[in-house]
Amino acid sequence: MAPEKQENSKQVAADILLEKRYDALVAAGTITDDKAQREVLAALEALLARVEAPNTHGLLGKLFGKAPQTHRGLYIWGNVGRGKSMLMDLFFEQAEGISKRRVHFHAFMQEVHKRIHQIRNQSGYAGDPVAELAKKIASENTLLCFDELQATDPADASLLHRFFTGLFEHGAVVVSTSNHPPVSLYTGVVQRERFAKFITLLEGNMQVIALSSASDYRRRQIKSMQKLYFYPLGAEANAFVDGVVSQLDGGNAAAKGSIEVQGRTTRFTLYHHTIGRFSFKELCSTNLGPADYLALADRLDTVILTDIPTLSPEQRNEAKRFVTLIDALYEHKVKLICTAAAAPEALYSDGDGSFEFQRTGSRLAEMQSEKYLQESS
Repeated sequence: MAPEKQENSKQVAADILLEKRYDALVAAGTITDDKAQREVLAALEALLARVEAPNTHGLLGKLFGKAPQTHRGLYIWGNVGRGKSMLMDLFFEQAEGISKRRVHFHAFMQEVHKRIHQIRNQSGYAGDPVAELAKKIASENTLLCFDELQATDPADASLLHRFFTGLFEHGAVVVSTSNHPPVSLYTGVVQRERFAKFITLLEGNMQVIALSSASDYRRRQIKSMQKLYFYPLGAEANAFVDGVVSQLDGGNAAAKGSIEVQGRTTRFTLYHHTIGRFSFKELCSTNLGPADYLALADRLDTVILTDIPTLSPEQRNEAKRFVTLIDALYEHKVKLICTAAAAPEALYSDGDGSFEFQRTGSRLAEMQSEKYLQESS
């Protein structure tokens, strides 16, 4: 067989295999067949075909090579719960035989800032640390998959454009998900012109495709649960959490998640990239504050919070942190699933701030409602 025909046949095989994996998930009842998801899947298949080359180890040998190409990746955007991360995961798992990395964009940018700082502080260093790091990361990972790409920090305006320019120039292929189209990534006023350059760069190097499914599958899953707030604590509450995890994560392995804010690192169990699991002690009995809770609310679309105790007057600090946490989750419309020792209104009935705590009890009840879940989609 001629090399060109052999390559084409392998590309077709890769495409079929990716589609078959989606079909298998549908057949198993893990996901619902969705026309909008299949349209995005087709774009991922096309990208997989473009990056494929003969390789003794299987599907992907080299990415793009020297042949001209229109895009160096794919930018998938749409509302939460539509399946963006699931589709990108299928693509990522299928991309065998190459160096690759899949990471949440917020965590990745924390790493980028840290590594730039390390390069800049090298003795006698006088180069461009952003360009150097972009080249290094592109050499470490030919394929980069970013979950929830966002541009909200004005301090990153210039950095993002320079860094992504370096990634593309050094051959990196980027696939990302986002809740917003590129043009809406940044809504602030400060550094708007520099962010516009970054957005133009993304649109010029990545195919932009909307996942326009009308269904919020995460909300549908949570809505199908008989309850979202389980009390009292004990074996039944533990079994409830196990069932929630199984239903939401579809059997995927748990990962380690972390958020770093002002030098403080909050670690947690992560499911399916946007579901975080915490105990009350981890979040409210440690020295965390509003900035930490806001970062978590921005990072996650669903929080599983376990082992909320009834609070005594001596635990007024824990009660205050809990109020701040719930406010952050509520304002960001994060879906919340809890296990607790008592009903919301009975968690903190006596002590400093107990009157104000009544609003938190009310919010906990509201966060279980269909109206709230609809707003969080």
